[in-house]
Amino acid sequence: MSSISEDLKARWASGGMAVRLVMFNALVFLILATLRLLLSLGLPLPVLPGAFGLATTADLGRLAMRPWSAITHMFAHTEVWHLVMNMLILWWMGGMFRSFFGDRRTLSTYLMGGISGFFLFVVATNLIPAFPQGGYALGASSAVMALMVATATYVPDTVIRLFLIGPVKLKWVALAYVVLDYVALSNGSNIGGHLGHIGGAVYGYAYIRGMKRNVDLGAGLERLIDGLVTGFGSAKGKGTKSKRSRRSRGGLRAVHRKVKVSGGTDRAQTDEEFNADKLARQQRIDRILDKISSAGYDQLTKEEKDFLFKFGGDL
Repeated sequence: MSSISEDLKARWASGGMAVRLVMFNALVFLILATLRLLLSLGLPLPVLPGAFGLATTADLGRLAMRPWSAITHMFAHTEVWHLVMNMLILWWMGGMFRSFFGDRRTLSTYLMGGISGFFLFVVATNLIPAFPQGGYALGASSAVMALMVATATYVPDTVIRLFLIGPVKLKWVALAYVVLDYVALSNGSNIGGHLGHIGGAVYGYAYIRGMKRNVDLGAGLERLIDGLVTGFGSAKGKGTKSKRSRRSRGGLRAVHRKVKVSGGTDRAQTDEEFNADKLARQQRIDRILDKISSAGYDQLTKEEKDFLFKFGGDL
């Protein structure tokens, strides 16, 4: 068990934001499954309807009593296949998105996609009486759709290979998902889910279109997350900050500028060397991205994929 624990910690540390989101969703699923098991065994647990209060709703009265569900619903799953399908797409499309935009933007796009899906679900359900009222919505589908459509909008001609279908350009896969959700609205089943998917897709498309005009729709959320993380870190280290903080900042910079020389010893890297290394990495990433556009992500070598995942979010 200790080996499994160490492997999970290492995967969390090195896997990037898409992998962390998959792991966190899986953890929430296991917690919900455990709570349901304990209830079935007769333990008197306090219970909120809708996945123990994590699911959201379009009923404004009930929503006012659970405002946190605007966020928590996108991490909650109660059915195995719902979780599996969402996590497969999140691992796949989220990993590609992260290779282009890095961890912070992967997280903000996931969250903003889920919030956009939630917003369309609530507004449309309350404005259109024909849509079923009541019930709860949960799952990462809206957030995952945002990442998929954003990736397809950014590199539309990337070729992927689908089981039993073969090579297909990513833009057609994303478009098919959106069209299927739109057509499904007329069936009258799972209206909230399909509205959420479309809302997430709209955000993913708008996000990339905005980025091409130097408008970052996720910047506000990223600043909020940065502020919360900084504030939490400051509160946690209050009273022990001073010398350790200065040492940490200096240490990070020193490590960042050290390189190996013959014999295994370290030496400080000059500004010229540092900038040259950064330029070389950027040029190589540009060549890899050109290869993705022309031949598809699957045509990259393992070494190219590893390089893109390691350095793609840092430049």
